[in-house]
This record gives sequence, C-alpha cells and structure tokens, in this order.
Amino acid sequence: MSDMTEKETRPPVVAVLGHVDHGKSSLLEAIREDFVILEKESGGITQHIGAYEVEVEGKKITFIDTPGHEAFSAMRQRGAHVADIAILVIDASEGIKDQTKEAIKFIQKADIPMIIAFNKMDKPGADPEKVKGQLGKEDILVESYGGKIPSVNISAKQKQGIKELLETVLLVAELEELVLDLESKPEGTVIESSLDPQKGAVSTLILNKGVLKNGDIIATHYAFGKVKGLSDFEGKPIEKALPSQPVIVLGFNRPPGVGEVFHCCSCLSEAEEKISKRERKNLFIIEEDKKALNIILKADVLGSLEAVENVLANIPKEKVALRVLKADVGDIGIGDVKMAESSRAMIIGFRVKADETSKVFARQRGIKIKTFEVIYELVQEVRKDMMKVLEPETKRIDLGKFKISHLFKQSKKEQIVGGKVLEGEMTRNIKAEVFREEEKQGKGRIKGLQKEKQDVGKATKGQEVGILFEGDVKLAENDVLHIFREEKEKGTL
Repeated sequence: MSDMTEKETRPPVVAVLGHVDHGKSSLLEAIREDFVILEKESGGITQHIGAYEVEVEGKKITFIDTPGHEAFSAMRQRGAHVADIAILVIDASEGIKDQTKEAIKFIQKADIPMIIAFNKMDKPGADPEKVKGQLGKEDILVESYGGKIPSVNISAKQKQGIKELLETVLLVAELEELVLDLESKPEGTVIESSLDPQKGAVSTLILNKGVLKNGDIIATHYAFGKVKGLSDFEGKPIEKALPSQPVIVLGFNRPPGVGEVFHCCSCLSEAEEKISKRERKNLFIIEEDKKALNIILKADVLGSLEAVENVLANIPKEKVALRVLKADVGDIGIGDVKMAESSRAMIIGFRVKADETSKVFARQRGIKIKTFEVIYELVQEVRKDMMKVLEPETKRIDLGKFKISHLFKQSKKEQIVGGKVLEGEMTRNIKAEVFREEEKQGKGRIKGLQKEKQDVGKATKGQEVGILFEGDVKLAENDVLHIFREEKEKGTL
C-alpha cells in the first residue's frame, strides 16, 4: 500500500454477515478469487489470517474473513464492531431467517451502514422484491422502497453482481468520509491470533489510526510485546502498516484475544502494566457433586477456540458437567496427553493435528484424541460423550388397574388371588403397587395369569382372572393393584 497524505480517506473495512447457508463464505470466496491482487511469486494466500485486501478501480477494501457457521456468531459480532460497513447476505429464494434478524441487530448495535446483498439470484425461486417486503417489517427499508439502505442482486456461485456490490461499498465508504489518521499513536483491533511452534504468537491486526512499525511496543488486555516482524495479508514482509490494512504481527508474548483492542506503549514495562491479571474467562462452571466429562480443548487459532467454547457453553449441563481443564491454541502434544491421563480427560482438537509420538503415547495410555474440521460435528460428538457419562434413565409406563375380589392361597412369598381388570391391561412378569383405601401398602410382581384354570398371556379391562402375585405385602379383598412396567432408556442432557 502506498503512503497517503493526511487529507486522504482510509480504505473501508467490511464485515459480511447473514444466515448460515445464505452464501457468506461463497461471496467471500468469489471476491478473493477475482479481486485480490496477488504478486506472482506469492503463490496465493496459504493460511487463514482473518482478513484480506481487494482492489476495485484502483481503490482498496479490507474484508474481515469470518467463518460462515452460525457457531461463530460471537466472532461475527466482533467483526461487525471493527468494521466500517456491513454486507448483509440474504438468500433471495428463502428470505430472512432468525439469524438474519440476529445479524441486523449486530449491525445496528455496531452503528455502521448496511448494504443488502440478495444472493442466489441464479435460483428459480429467487424473489428479491418479496424479501424487500420482509425487510420492511424489520424496519429495514432499501433504496428502491424509499429507504436509505442500498441493495444489490448477486450470485456468488455464478460470480454475478460482485463488482457492482464492491462499487456500492466504495460509494458508501465515500459518504462515510473515513478519515485517514497517521498522526495518532497506533491503535486497532486483533482479528485473528494463533501460536506457531517456530515463530511464537502470530496475530492479524487492523489499525484504525496511526502507523505501526517494527520495534513498536504494543499491548492488549491479555498480551503485550515488541513488534518483531510485519507482513501483509499475503505474508510478504512490510516496513509499516497503515490504517485499514490487515497486518500480520510477530512479537506478542502470547496470542492476544480475538476482538481485543491494541494500543502502542512507550516501553515494555508500561505495556506489561496494561495487562489484565485475570486469565481468559472460563465459560464452564465446575460443580463437584455431579457426573462430569473432562476435556482438553485445542484449536488452530484463538478465534476458533473462543467460538468453540461459546458453543460448548450452550450445551445443557444440569445432569452432566462439562469440565474444560485446558483450552489452548496449537497442535496436540505430549503435554496434553499427560494432562489427559492424570485428569481422566479426553482431548478434543479443532483444525489441529496430533504428532505421531503423541498419538502412540495416547494409545498406550488409553487416552482418546478426537479432531474435527467442522464445529457442528465437534459439538455433536461432545454431546454424545456427555450422554455416555449418564446412567440410563428408568421410565415407568402405567398399564392398568386390577381389583382383588377373592383370596385363594397365601404363603410367605407367593399369593394366588382373583379379581377384575378395572382399566388398561395386564400381562405376566410385570410390576404392581398395592393400594388399600388409596394408601400404598407395598409392591410386587405379577408372575402368572389364569382364566378358567388356563394360563393366559394377557387380560384386558372388564375381564376376571386369577393372578400369581409375588411381593412384600399380604393382599386383602378390595385391594387395588396399579400395574406398570419399567424401561431403561438412554439419558438425555
């Protein structure tokens, strides 16, 4: 990026929001493929750094590349706050959904302008006019309906309308008059963060003011350090980073939190003083007198880790506690396996690997390592493992009532009596509670049924039968037996 004068405006920072499956990821991919200007020797963007730059008609736009799954709503919310403009993607054939409304609230809370992208215009059922009406009910009026919110019809799949959308972004940015401030101390937001075994903490930052250079001392509430290296979004080394430019930074003492604000400090001691002494908040309340599933959670980057934690926090924990003993970024190593062994935990990895030594070590010690690429599958597996911890639940099924009218034979354990089925039905080998004048006397089991001295399998309402009862109470005439059976079924969270 070339130097700019103070009078120039800075490029807009854009977040893409909307319902899952409405095409956010497809849109970002289409923009990357056609509008990212890559140097020939760079070989393309090889890793997810959370943001990238595109160029349209000689002007630049920065896109925050947030994941598409609904589980990343926390990250999308932060993305909307750091952004200057939000693109709300809506499937023109499906209309607005609950997550669309949620995204609208995010944008309104961030108090930034919105552009509506009616996606999937290539589908036969696409009807943007109908969706505009739905948006009107949410107090979102597009320009063609007399409002101030621009809308563009696109097909991310067919790459139609993408340039028009980007031109609309530039138009909105022009109206916003995003002032370029090169004089203030560098300040901005952490977009992505990870831990590299060789390089240490690697963070993607976007400045909103100032110029960041090698040697600058920066701090968030969670991490601090001296800038040891700056790269652009393609990974090419740069001397300085300007406002709105995504920059990859080396030098933090540990990965800072995604969404955290960073400031420049005059010295390392001042930076260290800014650090909050509190560790990242644990989302999981540990209750002692409860069955629990212990897990060690590893993820590729801090943004993913926080997103996974947010979703796991929504799993019901009334019956089984979920104890996250450690939540960290980076691949699964021997230390994780040793900790899992000592704490009887399983290791859950999101977009990370376990080296061969750790795998062998885990197998020898019976430690489970499960890795996932999709957050939904990870959560489903954790739910299954929590359910395995539960004891099967016993469910009672009431079958009927039987009133005793005759006593034939009574011994200490077994009794033969006659009577009538008042309601429902009864069979052999089922349980019964004995009630006398509506007070429970005890319980037992129906071991056999006879009708006219012949064994029968079942008796229904109105039938008179003899029964062989085994139980801990001596039966009397007019006693009523409440007949039921019990079934074991898997516990539910």
